[in-house]
Amino acid sequence: MSTKTALAICDVCGFRYPMRQMKKNSYNLLVCPNDFDGGYDLKNHPQNRTPYIYQEEIVRNARPPSNADRNINWEDGETWEETSKNWNQI
Repeated sequence: MSTKTALAICDVCGFRYPMRQMKKNSYNLLVCPNDFDGGYDLKNHPQNRTPYIYQEEIVRNARPPSNADRNINWEDGETWEETSKNWNQI
């Protein structure tokens, strides 16, 4: 039997077609032209792809540095109001 006269059965509808008309879809099934879904199949659709997720940089110690290097000690008895008066001088 030559390839011109070879016949195949569609995996979706079960009808017999010439082999030269058959195509494989994205699920690797041999389908006829009527059942071929082209570029609009569920497997290759852009919304069904997993998103690209990149690893963000991890900050090891996110706390601010201590106040020792600025000579500010909040436990000296100063109140918030006394400290805020000096902010206008900056």
